[in-house]
Amino acid sequence: MAKRSFFLSLVLLLLFPPAGMGQGSSRADLPPASNQSAPLDGAVPPISPEEKALFDQAASAAASGNAEAALPSFEQFVLRFPDSTLLPDVYLALGQLYSKRGEMKRAIDALKTILDRFPKHPRADTARLQLSDFYLMLGDLRETMDLWIDLPDQESSKMLIYEQVAQAYLDRNEFLEALRVLMKKKELIVDPVASGAVREAITSILREKLPEKELQMVLKEYGSAFPADEAMVRLIGIYDSRGDYYREEREIKRFLSVFPNHLFAGEARRLIGRIREKIKAHRFLLGVALPLSGQLAPFGNNALNGVQLALQQFKEALPGASVGLVVRDLDEDGSRSQQSLEEWIDEFRPIAMVGPLLSREVDRIAPVAERADLVLITPAATAARLPSLGKSVFRNAITARFQCRSIAEYAVTQMNLMRFAILFPKEGLGTEWVRCFSEAVSRLGGEVVHAEPYPVDATDFTATIRRLKEADLKKDGVVEIVQEGRRKREVSYTPGFDAIFLPGDAGKAGLMIPQLVFHNIQDVPLLGTSGWNTPEFLKLVGPYAEGATFIDGFFAGSPDPMVRKFVGQYRAKFQQEPDLFAAQAFDAARLVLAALEGGALTSRDVKTALANTKDFQGVSGLVSEIRDGEVLKKPILIQVQKGKLVQVN
Repeated sequence: MAKRSFFLSLVLLLLFPPAGMGQGSSRADLPPASNQSAPLDGAVPPISPEEKALFDQAASAAASGNAEAALPSFEQFVLRFPDSTLLPDVYLALGQLYSKRGEMKRAIDALKTILDRFPKHPRADTARLQLSDFYLMLGDLRETMDLWIDLPDQESSKMLIYEQVAQAYLDRNEFLEALRVLMKKKELIVDPVASGAVREAITSILREKLPEKELQMVLKEYGSAFPADEAMVRLIGIYDSRGDYYREEREIKRFLSVFPNHLFAGEARRLIGRIREKIKAHRFLLGVALPLSGQLAPFGNNALNGVQLALQQFKEALPGASVGLVVRDLDEDGSRSQQSLEEWIDEFRPIAMVGPLLSREVDRIAPVAERADLVLITPAATAARLPSLGKSVFRNAITARFQCRSIAEYAVTQMNLMRFAILFPKEGLGTEWVRCFSEAVSRLGGEVVHAEPYPVDATDFTATIRRLKEADLKKDGVVEIVQEGRRKREVSYTPGFDAIFLPGDAGKAGLMIPQLVFHNIQDVPLLGTSGWNTPEFLKLVGPYAEGATFIDGFFAGSPDPMVRKFVGQYRAKFQQEPDLFAAQAFDAARLVLAALEGGALTSRDVKTALANTKDFQGVSGLVSEIRDGEVLKKPILIQVQKGKLVQVN
């Protein structure tokens, strides 16, 4: 960075030499007093003898190396002559003097004042280059770019800065940022040879440095022009190398639609022609039917990632196993029709299918699976009716009923809680939570003493909490009130219930829990559902949710070795965190693969193996058995402990 700083300082000197250099000036280190300074407002006012005298005094001190005298003189100038036309020269001098003292913030502020107050002054270009030098020395590359990115003209200076910033990003292994800066530089280059060299540097970054996630970002940013084409080519290669034929085919189709005359187009057409052959070459195929390009695509793609990782682990354990995936995007036109599904099943003959996510999609696909005698395992659908759709339909997902029963059992048997209040959203699902939790508690000998609804769009829960307290005080709640003058103040409140159940999402619970404490409902155990398991929850509740317990079907922070392996491999392979959909799809695929490992040859064999499953360890919980298509497993209970989420069972 020292070399870079020296280089920029040299360019500064060459492009913007102080007036008088080469003419015997004794003030080569500082900009001189000049009557050519731009006006502050209107006509150029004359420089008074007092202004010139103070400026010359400060500049002379600086030229002689007496910065201790120069600095206060320049600072005094700013205070005494706030409208002087010499101010750009003064601020430039202050920037240089502050920087020599190591006061970089003050140096930067001085130079930024020139750009803010005198953007068209001749000294503005000098200030901008010097600021770039300072920012580069400090490693603040974004600030460096912001100085130039919207500035018209100045191509030579811009290219110099862009080259320096790009190299700095490369040195920091921030390759996507380096690519973005090089693209800015490429836009300025007229010479085709120089432009080609920058293009090669960008292509090299794409081919050697960027992971899949950042390649996708390049596609979004650059659309139908370079370097989007090179990003697509790289993605096609990544997908082909890992046998992800669905994503490879999708990327090739997109590439050919955007770049039909590209040099790679011929190779792309050859690759897409071989994909079906590669898929069908496997002895066994696991079908995957998920929403992969529509509104639910993020969840569908996470589930697909989970299935792919399950197959990867299976093949690592059994090298040479001839098992592959055949993937169907339920968001594509015509893919949802029963006829097209039947044709897809007839063509590829999958031994089982993972998917879909939604209960209504299972309703539609289940009859096709039944007719084909094809095992279907949904990793997300939660409707109570699913097991009744046929003997081929299985579910590896946590339902509201499962959560109610599990959190109630933990509260009663492990926490010794018997009396519960519920605060729930006033909607159909909220009413279902009240019903199923009340039933679960009642079976265990406990009771729900009060259930209070709140509007689904509520952010202030004062009225809801007051109604809960009023209802409780009419039964077993106790409040202590003291008279303070004309006012009564609540000193303490002892609830008549042992715990509060707060079903719903993290946003609502995160807003409500601090408000409960504000209304004197504290030291009461809080119980929740899977909606709490988000990074936002802890940020919202702050210190007020200590000991709160909720249930989910997957916890990425689990100490379980299998979960840790899954999370680590998922992050490495897909550059993101696994979620519940990924985990449940991973286990759904593993159940099928375990059946194959056990000797299953047909989908009917897989169905039999699933029915006989006992004590199957999954990342989404220990499966005790599979009964009537329902994967029954041990719940995952998570608790807030010292401001962190911890698995407690």
